[in-house]
Amino acid sequence: MADEKIIFSMVGVSKTFTNQKKVLNNIYLSFFYGAKIGIIGLNGSGKSTLMKIIAGLDKNFQGEVVFSPGYTVGYLEQEPRLDDSKTVREVVEEGCAATVALLKEYEEINMKLCEPFLTKKKRGCVGSRWTTSRWPG
Repeated sequence: MADEKIIFSMVGVSKTFTNQKKVLNNIYLSFFYGAKIGIIGLNGSGKSTLMKIIAGLDKNFQGEVVFSPGYTVGYLEQEPRLDDSKTVREVVEEGCAATVALLKEYEEINMKLCEPFLTKKKRGCVGSRWTTSRWPG
């Protein structure tokens, strides 16, 4: 069955920090396609370290991490590095650039389709948005 396909394996993974603190010791994991995974543990027990290893951000460990071909991992940091010169909206739009572009194209098409029925009014409009003057019907 496709649902029983293993798409990720971690074999004998250990991680020790420079202060000799071992946070992961001989970990074995396998994830099936479609599985929902939760990682729980006390503060400092290695949850974030484990996630960074799975995401490929931390390569300094012992053991083996293997993904099946065609599968990738996304990782959202607990404390993302943001550009201080940008607004929150700009940061989000940058992260969703493809969706923002589609929405902009959609709005432009809608405006062209509605032009015969719309007029530009100063009152009740935001920026250069259009408001209805009369709908056919």
